[in-house]
Amino acid sequence: MPLEISKIQDLVENQCLIDDSLVSAFIIGANPSQGARSPKLWNAAYKATNLQGAMYPLDVQQENLPRLLSALQSEDSVRAVAVAAPFKTEVAQWLGRRVTSLASRSGSVNLLARGVDGYFEGYNTDGLGALASLREAVPSLQDKRVLILGSGGTGRAVISAMREVLTDQGTLVVAIRSDTQRQWVIDVGAQPTSWQDLDSQVSNVDVVINCTTVGWGTQAELSPLTPNQVSLLGPEVVVFDVVYQPILTKLLEMASARGLLCLGGTRMNLLQAVIAFTLAHPSADLEIVSSAMDTASRSLE
Repeated sequence: MPLEISKIQDLVENQCLIDDSLVSAFIIGANPSQGARSPKLWNAAYKATNLQGAMYPLDVQQENLPRLLSALQSEDSVRAVAVAAPFKTEVAQWLGRRVTSLASRSGSVNLLARGVDGYFEGYNTDGLGALASLREAVPSLQDKRVLILGSGGTGRAVISAMREVLTDQGTLVVAIRSDTQRQWVIDVGAQPTSWQDLDSQVSNVDVVINCTTVGWGTQAELSPLTPNQVSLLGPEVVVFDVVYQPILTKLLEMASARGLLCLGGTRMNLLQAVIAFTLAHPSADLEIVSSAMDTASRSLE
């Protein structure tokens, strides 16, 4: 069935050109047209696997989100929708019970893919991608002391995934900005802490993961940790920033200057994209998808 572009274009800000002869995927968010990597990665995978498809970015305002989701749901040719900030929580709520256990626990969805009944199901590959990326640098995570900064959509996905691998010997501490986040953090088995108490936390951790947007966009010149807090980190600490634009955030810049092992969000972005694509297209060869996306990712660095 040809894609009824007019239903979608009336609800989005950027008027992108869509080839409605293709099976389509989209990434929706506040401004994915301003540099989201997903379309480039997915389109490389479409080409390599010979699937007739393409991914397009759609910028949408919050008030138009429910209608856009309904419009995309009604189009059979839309096989998948990646969800970017700041709508991951809203999309999870829109789906209701049609989410995986991990997405339900995090209350956050970053991928819609068609189920066997033809309706969208919600997944969260952020946490899986972050965990896979971190495990490449720290294979044995189960007994580590992990500090996560932020408990928004991405933060909750990473917290939920991390909680599943940590044993009783491990510790998961989450910096929160309001009491409304405290109960959720406790319910998933993590320890909430206030940002005002970070000085006492950073000196006793093995891994720090920034899951806030501090360091990205209009906050690119900022860091979620102060220079003094970075100076309190131990010499073996791994610092992981899920932000991938810029590649070297202010947090990573300061941590790198101290000689700490630093991980940016580019690898996580790649790994979650591979997972998401194969969820949306189960017949796609994982090795081909991974190779194509890896090549595309390197060309963007």
